[in-house]
Amino acid sequence: MPDNNNDFFGSLGLELESDVSSGYADESADTTDNITKEKLSEISRKTFQMLDDEHIFPFPENFESIFERNLNEEQNEDVRNKIRNVLESRHNNANVIALETAINKSFTNLKSIFEQVGVLCKQLESFEAKMFSQLGEIDKIENPLAVKNAVTILLNSTNTTYKRIFDQTKVVVENYTKMYEDFLNIKKKSMFDVVLGIYNKQFFFQKLDRECLIGKDFAGENALFIVALSNTLLDSLKSKKSLISAIKMISKILLDKIGKEDSICALHDTELAIFMKNVSYANIRDVGTQLIDSLKKSTVFLDDVQIALDVVVGATKFDPNSTPQENIQNARSALEIAKSENKKLEIFKPISSEDTQEEDFDSDFGNFEIP
Repeated sequence: MPDNNNDFFGSLGLELESDVSSGYADESADTTDNITKEKLSEISRKTFQMLDDEHIFPFPENFESIFERNLNEEQNEDVRNKIRNVLESRHNNANVIALETAINKSFTNLKSIFEQVGVLCKQLESFEAKMFSQLGEIDKIENPLAVKNAVTILLNSTNTTYKRIFDQTKVVVENYTKMYEDFLNIKKKSMFDVVLGIYNKQFFFQKLDRECLIGKDFAGENALFIVALSNTLLDSLKSKKSLISAIKMISKILLDKIGKEDSICALHDTELAIFMKNVSYANIRDVGTQLIDSLKKSTVFLDDVQIALDVVVGATKFDPNSTPQENIQNARSALEIAKSENKKLEIFKPISSEDTQEEDFDSDFGNFEIP
């Protein structure tokens, strides 16, 4: 049987279940597998060529992001899905593992709390039964001195039980405090917006911070987009629930169009931010147009009414020498221009040193004196 391994991804999981095949179904499966392997090699070669042509550093994440983009352009859906399933089966994230560890720890504390509450309930039940028993015995005593002694014994027993329950309650409170701190820690380290199914804003900005730390020499050419719901779309949404549903649909569609190394988050109630790796300034318009078209082609129903996912996009080349907030502001400036000029897409134009010199020259024109 031929070797089905690939230099970049290992075994593709495309092996036939049996070396002996017969019938149309087996021939069809064999054909699909061969096409998939050929397409995989073709996409890999194209990706390496793009890395070389665009002078992008050959880091694994750069290869993966461009590979994902090329894979999305594959017309054969069966081939595309088969390769994507293989990639997903090999994708691990250390942050997910750390998050799962923290969640398991919090559940351990929660289990301990329930166990201690169970002990408390048993102690209270035992105390109640003992108290009624002793009160019944006191009721039968006729000697006042004996009654006094019995009451003293009952009070001492009550005090002892109270101290035991109080100490047990303190342990419950301590465990609850630990669990609450664990949940706060989980929230701080969490990556995803559980409502929208995308990165949360905090994690998104952490990724942008890391890109800035990498610096100009190794960051490569990246792009930042702000996708805002248009006024037309907002007017068609009649409730907060409809707005959330629309944002979720837009997020899902955009997620299918970007690579695993790219990031998306909700900036505000009506805005999404997208960071895409290895997108040159010259390609920003094409990529932005593809994002807009992917939403425009989608048929969506909300409250039994068909709506168009109409958006406005502001984009900018990501500058690692600027802060994430400054890059966001550049994209937002482009977005505001797009809205004011009734455009679907606008790209932020950075001021070059040549532009600055030209502006200085123009500002002095006509102000000189002839000696």
